[in-house]
Amino acid sequence: MLRVFNFRVGIRRSSVKAAKKDAKKYTDTINLPKTKFPSRLSAAKREEQEQQVLANKIAVAYKYQEQRQFGEKRKPTFVLHDGPPYANGQLHMGHAVNKILKDITLRQRVVHGQEVNYIPGWDCHGLPIELKATSAAEGQSAAEIRQKSRAFALEAIQSQKEEFSSWGILANWQKDNIYTTFHPGFIANQLQMFHNLYERGLVYRDLKPVYWSPSSRTALAEAELEYDTNHISPSVYVRFALNPNGLNVETKGAQIYALVWTTTPWTLPSNQAICFNASLEYVLVRFLDRSPSELYLMASALLSDFEASTHLKCEVVQTLPGSSLSSLTYNHPIDKAQTNLPFFDASHVQDSKGTGLVHTAPAHGPEDFLVSLAKKIPVKCMVNEAGVYTKEAPSFLHGQSVLDLGNPLVLQHIAEDVIHSAQLEHSYPIDWRTKQPVIIRASEQWFINTDRLKSRAAAALEQVKIYPRTNAEVSKRAMLTQLQKRPYWCISRQRAWGVPIPVLYSQKSGQVVLNAALIEHLCSLLLSQGSMDFWWSRTLEELLPAQIAAELGYEVKDLVKGSDIFDIWFDSGSTWSAVLKKEQVADLYLEGYDQFTGWFQSSLLTSIAARDCAPFKALFVHGFTVDEKGHKMSKSLGNVISPKQITKKYGTDALRWWVASHGTQHMSITVSDKLLLQAAENLSKVRGTLRYLKGVIGEKHPGREQQQQQSIPDASYLNKYLLSNLVDFESEIEKLYNVYEYNRVVACIQNFIAKQVSSIYVHLIKDRLYCGDDRELLAIRQTLTHCYRQLCKSLWPVAPFLVEESWSYYDPSGSAFHEQLVQAQSNWHDPRAIEVLNAALDVKRLINQQAGEVNSWHLAVTIKSGSQLELLRELQPTIGVPVRNSELCEILQVGSVAAVQTDLDEDLEFSLATLDTPLCPRCRRYSLEEDAEAETCKRCFQVMELKN
Repeated sequence: MLRVFNFRVGIRRSSVKAAKKDAKKYTDTINLPKTKFPSRLSAAKREEQEQQVLANKIAVAYKYQEQRQFGEKRKPTFVLHDGPPYANGQLHMGHAVNKILKDITLRQRVVHGQEVNYIPGWDCHGLPIELKATSAAEGQSAAEIRQKSRAFALEAIQSQKEEFSSWGILANWQKDNIYTTFHPGFIANQLQMFHNLYERGLVYRDLKPVYWSPSSRTALAEAELEYDTNHISPSVYVRFALNPNGLNVETKGAQIYALVWTTTPWTLPSNQAICFNASLEYVLVRFLDRSPSELYLMASALLSDFEASTHLKCEVVQTLPGSSLSSLTYNHPIDKAQTNLPFFDASHVQDSKGTGLVHTAPAHGPEDFLVSLAKKIPVKCMVNEAGVYTKEAPSFLHGQSVLDLGNPLVLQHIAEDVIHSAQLEHSYPIDWRTKQPVIIRASEQWFINTDRLKSRAAAALEQVKIYPRTNAEVSKRAMLTQLQKRPYWCISRQRAWGVPIPVLYSQKSGQVVLNAALIEHLCSLLLSQGSMDFWWSRTLEELLPAQIAAELGYEVKDLVKGSDIFDIWFDSGSTWSAVLKKEQVADLYLEGYDQFTGWFQSSLLTSIAARDCAPFKALFVHGFTVDEKGHKMSKSLGNVISPKQITKKYGTDALRWWVASHGTQHMSITVSDKLLLQAAENLSKVRGTLRYLKGVIGEKHPGREQQQQQSIPDASYLNKYLLSNLVDFESEIEKLYNVYEYNRVVACIQNFIAKQVSSIYVHLIKDRLYCGDDRELLAIRQTLTHCYRQLCKSLWPVAPFLVEESWSYYDPSGSAFHEQLVQAQSNWHDPRAIEVLNAALDVKRLINQQAGEVNSWHLAVTIKSGSQLELLRELQPTIGVPVRNSELCEILQVGSVAAVQTDLDEDLEFSLATLDTPLCPRCRRYSLEEDAEAETCKRCFQVMELKN
């Protein structure tokens, strides 16, 4: 505890002698920092400088770290597998967040002496590219669509690759070491994987209801859905006439109806059953404003909800157990020829909403389909790829869109059976690209058998680390839940731009025809021709050798080619197999949090299926960019800020600094001029610090490096203090980098510069630096060189352009910072030095509070202390007499200190007085003492004598 006693400041202004008017100038004798490293750059000069750094330093950094010799202490290679962005347009801020976070991750590994493996990739297939390339024009052949889509993707890849490179992304851009999902080698690997999974029964073809996009005319995976929370659907209660003798009804002669609630009346033509739950209780009710001979069947628990929704008053006539409904049959409300349709007991029927009776159309619902499988009833689909009723539908619906006129036409046709109709605003799935509603539609598709993979995938996921740590458990539980809920994975699509599913079918039976020889033949054609276009351009007679057809047990004329392509999530989900070597597992996947239902999950399932392990050891997820009002960035809102605009205005490092500061801790990442300007200003302050340090330490040259490595004896506690802090700083920075908390990395760097470097060390050693002797100057330079190198090490992952530019002024040989291995020495760690300095700094704060406006170098301080004095004596061993040249004086920045020993149990006390001699005109620290005629203090005189 520090307490101040006997404080007094005797200010005798008349006794301080004024400096002589013709005072000599000493500027040339001062060791002022000197450097050509500019304090700031104009926009044009900055762009020029960035281009130079890119061409001469960053472009070769990836190759250099691959070839670097690590010796016996070599760490395992860190593998970051790149989630491929779509090759479909200009880059936006989401790309910048993702790629820069990945780059920071890689660079921090390199700067800590670890080799990294990173191969940038692109997702080149799929509807988004096809629509942009073809402008959605009708009537184009598959060959035309594929040609245009490929050209569009190649152009987008080149444009995106150049911009990624301009951000300083660490990769082997010179060798063009990238992967693309339309590369022949990638596709061949994918075809081999598909066949392997097919042979093991993990891939199969079946008729199932899937999400179908009429606007895109293709099946969609759950990851390709978005949800319109304000979608309007009809909310309709419909009656189905029951056949007599199905129930033991107390009211004789009554016509009984099953009451069903639906929001998709357009599916009623496909109705084939009504489902109930045998464990529920049901009631027969009479509507008070309708014929007393009409009775309606529904779940008793939902009666009050029904009355509230319809405003119909009901009278309960009879209560029935759910088990009594199994023998009921009913008449189809539209197809009058169907008069004995069944009731089925099904567990998916609940009493949480509706009526407890569920209209069942196996072609348009997953649960409905499972019922049809169990009960062996046919699946009737009356809707085509465009979402239009086919000729199998009732005549009044032929050619009509189910989403446009389907609901009103059906409701009009069954008007007498509609008990109540309203509108419901609810969340409804839409196509993620066209933003149009989707439907559930049964079709022949290819599926991965996720039931056989879920338990193994869940077990593997339990071992995966997830970052940020604050949301790790919530994120893992959410992904596990989504995994368990996934019924199956539809991997086929009905488009032209993609990888064809390489199967043949029997013309007569529709049976799948496939073997290893066919796959090998197709892969051989693919590698020789460079694409799979031949699947569309060649006839099967041209494509299939008779020998392979014979092995398959068919004549070529009896076979047809499949017309489906792979889901792009199967493309991207298999990238680990093409990019990672052998059984290699990536150390990290880093993507937006939406990939929990997308790439993370598809990659996990394919890897579990193919090799029974997860493809990643850790997942890092980031958020999405929004404007300062929290709105999603879009062209229609006019709030889009492109990365190019930012780099042109503020520089690439400012963009990277903003990403590090804001890209890891929030799921909504705000993009605003205010935050970007703040990033640029913070970076400018860092630049100023590097420039100052660079000015002090000068240029690197072998002689000085050797001298510094010898570590000259140095008793200065200030130097020890900074070196010990460097050890802790390096450790803390590495720890934060390793857990991907880059916002805290940036804050830690700024805090270290502002406090330990600027406010304490640089501020307190200025006298010694500017006016001290060569030995002192060398020790300071040695200390600040270590500080400069450590700051460069911490900054290089975030601001590589600034570090490499600064380093070029430090090392005139032309070497780059990425060629250095910077490591704090363990013997720098000095807890005693930290304790001593902190004790002195506590005293300094008290003195500053009391001294007011007085120049502290005029102060004489007397310190009386018990326990604290033991620490302060290490800075000034002399006891009892005033001392002017101790390190304690330097730290307190006072003219003299007299330390007086007191009882060990006493608290610190000090007193202040002013000195009555003028200060040295050269150093402005030491007084001229008794010799009033001396031009400088003794210290400065001796220093200048040695220099002369």
